[in-house]
Amino acid sequence: MLAILTITMPIFIIMAMGYFSVRFDFFTEVQLAGIGKFVIRIGLPMLVFHAITTRPLSDVINLNYLYGYGLASLLAFFAGWGLSRRRGQDATLSALNGLATGMSNTGFIGYPLLAMVIGPQAGGYLAMNALLENILVLPLMFILIDVARGGSGKISTTLWRVVKNLLKNPIIGSLLLALVFALCRIPVPAVAEKVAAMLASAASPLALFVIGGGLYGLRIRGGMADISVIVAGKLLLFPALVVGCLWLFGADHDTVFAGALLASVPMASMYPLFGRQYGFEQRTAAAMLVTTIASFFSISLVLLLWH
Repeated sequence: MLAILTITMPIFIIMAMGYFSVRFDFFTEVQLAGIGKFVIRIGLPMLVFHAITTRPLSDVINLNYLYGYGLASLLAFFAGWGLSRRRGQDATLSALNGLATGMSNTGFIGYPLLAMVIGPQAGGYLAMNALLENILVLPLMFILIDVARGGSGKISTTLWRVVKNLLKNPIIGSLLLALVFALCRIPVPAVAEKVAAMLASAASPLALFVIGGGLYGLRIRGGMADISVIVAGKLLLFPALVVGCLWLFGADHDTVFAGALLASVPMASMYPLFGRQYGFEQRTAAAMLVTTIASFFSISLVLLLWH
């Protein structure tokens, strides 16, 4: 158990530092947003580029993982969406809850956690998850929201908007660029590789710090029954689906562990942001807060079972 705490405690301590830094005005929300932009636009893209260009492509892109984790993400999404609809929740909120159930916060929490356990190999899983989340989960959420809001005749417009956003995503851009280098066997200059490595190393702690700071001000408001369904779906159902689907596609033990660990972290931080955009700020923020706190136990459980 002590070995597990040495992995989980640093993660939550850094998040707590971010929380109290905002609480006691060491950092403002604007400054925190600036750090978050660095992580999203520079740190994580450099991490993905470095992970792919410094190792054989076969060690980074795992088709069994892509198939298994992708299927589990879709199943979890539809489970979260379907349960919310069955409980009589708004169609738009149900689509958001599908996102919350089937999409982890891979970049800000999942990658730093996995990197502490398996080292540089975690970069490959970050790249694969970014690809799956942006081509499967997010488009599905946008389509369901457009249908819910009366835009069923404009699905093609929605898909085109998703494609444009996908191409603007710095992580996806760095992934595509790294694949060009890897497939064409273009050597990365030593100086560029060193710069990428230095910027990548800053991504993990800053990402955790930003997530912790973002939790300040969130309040648990709304029906705990509905929140509990989302928490159980994200932290219990999704990891179980990932394990089952990865085994179904013949993934090895280490790959199953990586997928389960990434699935056991809280939902993507964009969940409450979309919630604010569509008028469900309090409900999504409350679910995010409870899930983040409860994830200490789901993460510890995965580490305990695979330790």
